[in-house]
Amino acid sequence: IRSGAECLLFASSRPRHSAPLLMVCFLLCPDTPPERADAKGGKGVEQGKFIAAQHNPNQFALGLKDACCVQPGCCILSGLGAPFGLTACWTRKAVLDKYAGGMQNYVCFQGYIPNCCCMDTSDMCRGSELGLCLEGCCCPVFSISIARLHLMDSKRIRPDPWDYQIIAFSNCLQLASCILDIIAIFVEEAREAANIVDLIADLVTLSVAGCMGAQINHEIKTDANGIKEHPVVIGIPVAQGGPTPAAEEMAR
Repeated sequence: IRSGAECLLFASSRPRHSAPLLMVCFLLCPDTPPERADAKGGKGVEQGKFIAAQHNPNQFALGLKDACCVQPGCCILSGLGAPFGLTACWTRKAVLDKYAGGMQNYVCFQGYIPNCCCMDTSDMCRGSELGLCLEGCCCPVFSISIARLHLMDSKRIRPDPWDYQIIAFSNCLQLASCILDIIAIFVEEAREAANIVDLIADLVTLSVAGCMGAQINHEIKTDANGIKEHPVVIGIPVAQGGPTPAAEEMAR
């Protein structure tokens, strides 16, 4: 995280080179799942579920990295609606209607966050449309993640390697933004850089939220005439100079 913050500080002071440096920071994020969830509370529970999904047999019909190219309009609308809770409310209800029997099976955070601020949320606001609206408006981006995780569990979908990089990059920017905001309280010269990083971090987060909304929308459209699974295809490596014995055996 410290390296990411240093890159962003340098990028803010040299605007012409900000894009390449941000790309370097993105590429430094691993494309493999972490061994464990280090975050505490609700975020840690969400990360743990996301890590556990790596062994699921299926994949999304549309990868997160491809959502902005395949469905640019939906991606933009989802990103614009994300800060106001509109995207969260729609994705949560759409996933419930398609894969979980409708609003009557709604609970706060869909049971993924068992305890929040000393309250047991595992069965809170069951079937409540007002509860869904409050969740979407109070935790707009987190609620989109819950909708996506609910869809992944319903269809046994595993994250794409790019998912880890994209989400880790967004989280890294938010952490760097938080650190710089604290520094800016005491160091006046750092306030402009903190504002720039705040803006970049928020734009990246909303972009990711927009791509998630477009991805969920595409998956639901794909399943319009029945639930379709998209198994993960693992290729067989081919040795230089010809196929491996395993590949020849499968061909026979």
